[in-house]
Amino acid sequence: MKKYLIFIFVIFINITVFANDGAYYTSGNQLIPISETDISIKKEILTLKKIRNKFLEVTVYYEFFNPGEEKEIIVGFEAFSPEGDVNVTPKKGRHPYMRDFTVELNSSILKYDIAYVSDSLYNNNGQIKSINLPTDKEFLNEEQPDFYYVYHFDAKFKKGFNIIKHTYNYDLSKSIEYSYNFEYVLTAAKRWSNKQIDDFTLILDIGEFETFNLKKSFFNNANDWLINGIGKKEEIKTSSETEYKTIKEDAVKFHLQKGNLIFHEKNFKINGDLFLYSENNYNNSQQFNYLPFSYYQQDYINQPQNDFQKKVLRNLPFARRGYVFQNQELNKFYSKLDWYIPNQNYEANVEILTDEEKKWLIKWK
Repeated sequence: MKKYLIFIFVIFINITVFANDGAYYTSGNQLIPISETDISIKKEILTLKKIRNKFLEVTVYYEFFNPGEEKEIIVGFEAFSPEGDVNVTPKKGRHPYMRDFTVELNSSILKYDIAYVSDSLYNNNGQIKSINLPTDKEFLNEEQPDFYYVYHFDAKFKKGFNIIKHTYNYDLSKSIEYSYNFEYVLTAAKRWSNKQIDDFTLILDIGEFETFNLKKSFFNNANDWLINGIGKKEEIKTSSETEYKTIKEDAVKFHLQKGNLIFHEKNFKINGDLFLYSENNYNNSQQFNYLPFSYYQQDYINQPQNDFQKKVLRNLPFARRGYVFQNQELNKFYSKLDWYIPNQNYEANVEILTDEEKKWLIKWK
């Protein structure tokens, strides 16, 4: 007999709008708490890779265990509609800012369908009820769509271990406050029978020369993360203003020169979701007492006002790599920056710089 399950892999697609009064984001809805009674997650490796500061590449590897006989269930992935000053119209029936969705079960590529739903009650006796979308031009200008997407497919789980590989990518959010940010819902894994992930690994590949924060939601402190490469981390306090009060949150700030971050935990009982964000430092950079670690923010650096400031900018690519300056003024300036990681063994070499950095040197020659 065919059994049904709506299992939710959720990614909040936060599309930001630039406006006079700030940035607007989407938010996720509560999900139906349907749980599979037999199948459990034995292992998950989740890899999130940022590409050219424009989109995030998601790769997920699962090992499921089915203790009973072979069964076929429906597996679903929810993607919430974008909101704000963006085109919210589906692109060829799919989410407009999510691409390359694939699912492989036990080495077989699975076909999937897409439904448009307006609430969490779309699962009707094993059938996904899809709504009809408006077709008029007003739909193109709608800032808050009242529907979201369900990518769903039939999955036949054999007795014993089953392997699912899942991939897709989606555009990153940007705002006046954030250079980029993204969220990923980890708590959806509780819908499987063990209500945890027995062996969980999260790999964050954000790129070279990046400063970003991770909200302390599903982990306790900075030591829960391994820097696989060159970088440093620090505990920070953050706050956000709302209409009613100031909300204070704990986070960990990472300065990653090269490599990636790894979080690994056995018997992972998920109590929060992933929120990663990179703050803009425009105000600081305008005062020329702080230079951004990231390439993507250096165009916002204020024009130098004297020869020393020009020298500082000219040496930025080398400082990012930890060059220890013999010039005491340069050494003093860079040593006070939180991202600077001195490396006595690094020798400045123009030839190994990127093309972008070589142009940067010429600009401030």
